[in-house]
Amino acid sequence: MPKPTADNVSWSCAILSDFKRARIKEKIEDSSKKSNPERIWNPPRLSTLKLNVDAAVDEVRHHFSIDGVLRDKQGRLLLVFGKQINQPISVVHGELLAIREGIILLHDKGFTDVQVATNSSLAVQAVTTTRDDIGYTGLCATDIRERTSEYGMSELIHVRRSANSVAHSIARFAFDSLSPFV
Repeated sequence: MPKPTADNVSWSCAILSDFKRARIKEKIEDSSKKSNPERIWNPPRLSTLKLNVDAAVDEVRHHFSIDGVLRDKQGRLLLVFGKQINQPISVVHGELLAIREGIILLHDKGFTDVQVATNSSLAVQAVTTTRDDIGYTGLCATDIRERTSEYGMSELIHVRRSANSVAHSIARFAFDSLSPFV
């Protein structure tokens, strides 16, 4: 069921507000760490875009949300997506679903050469190593490997949780979304 236009505007304003707060925090923390090579958000290579993804769990309501934030080298917001997952899954599976959802969406929108970043080293490991895992996590990782190869996505990397603050904010925001948003 589509949301009325007024709701879409208020949702967009809330997402942009969260994005701006997280960006201000990134700039403050980044400027205080100029001598520290561990920056909060690292831009992608020159011709590459960066998709930060995250999954969050709402332990009270027992469900997940997944999201992604696509930015260019200057950190400008290009695309945001998010949705609830109302089924019991593991945190790693949630991260894998966020990666998968992101690469499918970007492919459908015509984006290529995208660096995908997650704060789950286990999700990166699941995708980058081939095992005979036939569970949901293994099947999702295999699907991601096949799609990234077919779609021309450049790489999947692990980032610190602090480097994923914008994506995490959007994932928390998605808990209250009654329908998926892009």
